[in-house]
Amino acid sequence: MREFDTTFIVQPEISEEGREALLTKLRGVLERAGATPLEVDDMGKKKLAYEIRRFQKGHYLSFLYLDAGKAVGELERALRLDESILRFLTVRRLDRIDDVEARKARAVDLEKIRRERAAERAVREAEERAQREAARAAGENVEEPSDDDDIDEDDFGPPRDDRGGRGRRDDDDDDDRDRDRDRDRDDRPPRGD
Repeated sequence: MREFDTTFIVQPEISEEGREALLTKLRGVLERAGATPLEVDDMGKKKLAYEIRRFQKGHYLSFLYLDAGKAVGELERALRLDESILRFLTVRRLDRIDDVEARKARAVDLEKIRRERAAERAVREAEERAQREAARAAGENVEEPSDDDDIDEDDFGPPRDDRGGRGRRDDDDDDDRDRDRDRDRDDRPPRGD
């Protein structure tokens, strides 16, 4: 048995129930193919590095499972056919799992810890939301938290000019570079054969 990790990005508009239905469907695909599903890591909604099918954000999920290699093709086929999946990638994490039962037990423990953390996060977010609502009711100006990463697209690339562009392009730079290269080549002494 080998351990595989299939990470996939789901459209950000898919509801919690829709994601659960998708995961249930994928678990069924794995079980029919003879694989053993271990755990699901919900990494949440993140900003994509580039736009995919006009989406700038995606919900990242990672599925870990044990298999001899036959279920990978079936799972990837199911992911390819599902329109809510933006991208997926499967990697082999471990070449050989000797104690399958110990790995299953560890996966159950990790899943339990993830659920506890998710419940704590949900309580914390509800408290923060209640505090923001109370502050709004008191007339304070409250800024909504962003579900994006802290990356701003303006942090990359050349500075913007006053028209909103990424600076002006100087076509003369190419000519200058070519002229300098030619001048340097002409200044070299001839090679002796």
